[in-house]
Amino acid sequence: MHHSKWTSLLFALVVILIVDNVHRATMWESEILNKATSMKYNCAPSNIVSMAATYAVNQTAKSDPMAKPKQNVVLLVGPHKTGSTSIQANLFNWLHDHTHPSKLSQSWAWPSPFEGLLDAECNDISYEQPKELAIIYRWANAMKWDNDKETIVIKCMVFPNGTQIYSVNQYLAIYEKEFHRQWVNGRGLVIASEALDIIGESKKGPRVFKRVVAQLPWHSNTVPAADGSDSDITAVVAYRSPRSKHLESLWHQCCMDKESFEHYLIHLNDRSWFPTHSLDSLNLANQFLKEGIKTLLIDLAGVLVEGYDVSNVIACDVLGAACTTEKRFMGALDEKPIIANAKNKNHTITLEQMQQIDEVIEEYECNFLTMLGHRSLTILYPSALDKLVEKCEGLGDRDLFGVEALKGKIVKIAKKSASGS
Repeated sequence: MHHSKWTSLLFALVVILIVDNVHRATMWESEILNKATSMKYNCAPSNIVSMAATYAVNQTAKSDPMAKPKQNVVLLVGPHKTGSTSIQANLFNWLHDHTHPSKLSQSWAWPSPFEGLLDAECNDISYEQPKELAIIYRWANAMKWDNDKETIVIKCMVFPNGTQIYSVNQYLAIYEKEFHRQWVNGRGLVIASEALDIIGESKKGPRVFKRVVAQLPWHSNTVPAADGSDSDITAVVAYRSPRSKHLESLWHQCCMDKESFEHYLIHLNDRSWFPTHSLDSLNLANQFLKEGIKTLLIDLAGVLVEGYDVSNVIACDVLGAACTTEKRFMGALDEKPIIANAKNKNHTITLEQMQQIDEVIEEYECNFLTMLGHRSLTILYPSALDKLVEKCEGLGDRDLFGVEALKGKIVKIAKKSASGS
């Protein structure tokens, strides 16, 4: 009789926990649906429900020790200058802190093979963050190259004197082994590097994408065999606005100490290396969708409107950390995320010119209006994207233009300052 009483109490407790988790998942789903339904285009609400349902399964599994949480691979692909350094620094800390209230380290891994690499060739990585944070960037860069001789530019593959240590395949195999190790130990993978925005580039992008997928655990020949499929991948892309400010930040990163912003813009067409793909968030998202990958597009303007930090948004909405409705961690309400790599420098491009640059970039982005309704795309916190859709719908049947024409239009706008007109 006594045993039956405790069995009943235990059963009631399990039921309460399951109901509570389903309720939290339903609230999360409702919040995301409310954000989506404010959009004036077809955002495929059924797809958003499916994402919330996945979250509910994971949370319910955590409350049931007999259930196995579903693992996922989350690719945080930037692009450059969309807060990626801050996001990576915060997630790296949270995923390595086993006492952090988010409890992310229980379900997710930041798969760094740093200890498997020879320290001698990596000791010149001078970052404020731990070296493991930079290691994923090196991995993403290594996948661009087919010819081993070209890898001289990749740190951690050569000694400072230029002596090569690893071939490309040997180097990538070290990462593949680490991805597999973390996965078979039951953790999802957070693979974060803005260098992965190269996937949006027309020439190298498709090859890099195939290499990324080929290194995931279920494609690996490493023993034991790993369960999983490409349906377990989610690509996370950030959309920054105003669009001209994103372009300005690309100048900050590469060139502000060498040339003016005006000179940088005027000579866009003279630069074979200009990273158009780093500016082109919608094209980047589109490339993942074309490959059949679930894609999550975060509108940074909408995140700002809500008063959230994008690192917390990813931790709470994507990785499923226990958070308040304000995207604060339960048990760490006063924690302030790291904000890193913010740069600024004055320039002579006028406000009117910046607005004109915004207009031509947005007009180019109308090429992706249909994509915004893709069934495998989920958009979080649409704000600037709402306005983009309104603009595109107002253009009617106007002919759209490609990325090369976009560069020409930006050059033309910048030259107005040089000519004084």
